[in-house]
Amino acid sequence: MLAQPDVRMIKKYQNRKLYDTKNSCYITLEDIAKMVKVGEEVRVIDNKTKNDVTSIILTQILVDQEKATKSILPLTMLRDIIQKGEGSLFDFIQRYVLLGVNSSQEKMAEAERYINRLVDRGDLSKSEAKSLLKEVENAPETNQDDFDSFVANRVTDAVRNASSLSTIQTKMDSIINRLSEIEDKLYKVENR
Repeated sequence: MLAQPDVRMIKKYQNRKLYDTKNSCYITLEDIAKMVKVGEEVRVIDNKTKNDVTSIILTQILVDQEKATKSILPLTMLRDIIQKGEGSLFDFIQRYVLLGVNSSQEKMAEAERYINRLVDRGDLSKSEAKSLLKEVENAPETNQDDFDSFVANRVTDAVRNASSLSTIQTKMDSIINRLSEIEDKLYKVENR
């Protein structure tokens, strides 16, 4: 396999040692991680088989980082990778990334469904729901937690306002009923 001039070639020996052909010295997984972090293109070749084992080495780096930080990959994702066991790890992670891209669209649809349920229950008017949906659509999506918090706060405010209107409506209905009762009594008094 011919090395590209801008690719750092690393040889992996059977004793698990890694040899940097550019600097003619042994290196560690941590050294490779540093190279990758600064944007250097790294290729790891098994010295005996001449197979490209870069993905295995990078996966090992991820495993080591997971051990150190306990926060790189969600536990559910790791379980899914093991359970599915088909295709490459790259394919699996790519699906997760695509789900992440679609998650904001899904969150918007979920917010819309929730707001529609509030309308169906009578907690929000259609105009309030429309206004709230516009606010949610225009919400900044700095991160998912901020977006979720924004939606939750706006829905809570809208329901609180709607509840106030509902209370006012209930009081108005009560006043109208009392006025009807008074009118009935006046009518009876007048017609005696």
